[in-house]
Amino acid sequence: MARSSVTCLDGEVLRIQDLGPTFRRITFGGPGMADFGIAGPALDMRLKLVIPPAGVGEDERFDLPGLVDRATEPGMSWYKEWLQVPEAERGAMRTYTVRAWRDAERELDVDLVLHTDADGHSGPAAAWAQHAAVGDRLHILGPHREFTGDTGGIEFEPGSSRDLLLAGDETAVPAIVSILGSLPPEATGCALLEVPRAEDVQPVTAPAGLDVRWLVRGDATVGSRLEDAVHEVVRTREAAGEDWGHGAATSGTAQDAELEEIDIDTTILWEVPHRLTAAAHASGPAAEGEADDARRFYAWIAGEAGVVKALRRYLVREVGVDRRQVAFMGYWRIGKAEG
Repeated sequence: MARSSVTCLDGEVLRIQDLGPTFRRITFGGPGMADFGIAGPALDMRLKLVIPPAGVGEDERFDLPGLVDRATEPGMSWYKEWLQVPEAERGAMRTYTVRAWRDAERELDVDLVLHTDADGHSGPAAAWAQHAAVGDRLHILGPHREFTGDTGGIEFEPGSSRDLLLAGDETAVPAIVSILGSLPPEATGCALLEVPRAEDVQPVTAPAGLDVRWLVRGDATVGSRLEDAVHEVVRTREAAGEDWGHGAATSGTAQDAELEEIDIDTTILWEVPHRLTAAAHASGPAAEGEADDARRFYAWIAGEAGVVKALRRYLVREVGVDRRQVAFMGYWRIGKAEG
């Protein structure tokens, strides 16, 4: 039987580190991580954490590894069966980014955002992270080390582009910091990271020619600093006479009409170049004979879906950036729990 791209592992908490008031790093390891593996840089690799239900002991947890191993169809065919189990028995599944993977040590770092709502309540993952202790275990769904195909979960695909714009709120910070540490030294551009408080600013490794800007939100609206900063980057580029790479459109082209609206309250906003429809690909005025991976400019934008939607509209409709040059990803939605 062909090896599945995904495996369900039993991760043990080895270390806990607070990176600021908003971020808590959990390092997982132990014998249960033996089958985990990433073929190359983690970049913005996504995985799933299964938060155990309250009051259920580790030996009483739902056997998700067994369910995944028994799956007879590729992909997440086991997921529908898992959803049929009451949440009080199966727990809650949440998506996170691999902050770092150390293959020799078999150690995985995941930076969790400690979000709370207006009443001080946290979601299941944040609540688990706040009370996690060394030795705790939970199930992790991620790529199997023996799988040789495309495991999915990575959306950062700049091709040959070296002129980059990375932008995101605190939920995208782990991915952006991971990406920055993997870029070639000749990469240029700007990384914009919005965080709630000044104490959330972290040291980063990035190419010398790439400007890293931390945007402290304070009491401002989520994403407001990020939107302002993206607009400032656009104004600066245009004042300097810089274009948006091969294939960039100009405002008022047919691309305007092709940018369909997305209802972010009912649909996940997840528009990345390799998943664009044929019509969307055709709407961009690529230079004659130019391959998609030969564009000079590439942008990666993630965070609260309403903010990402506004930036999508601004960059594509108003600025004229080709959709094939940008990944737009709504990581979360204000007032809506991930499910």
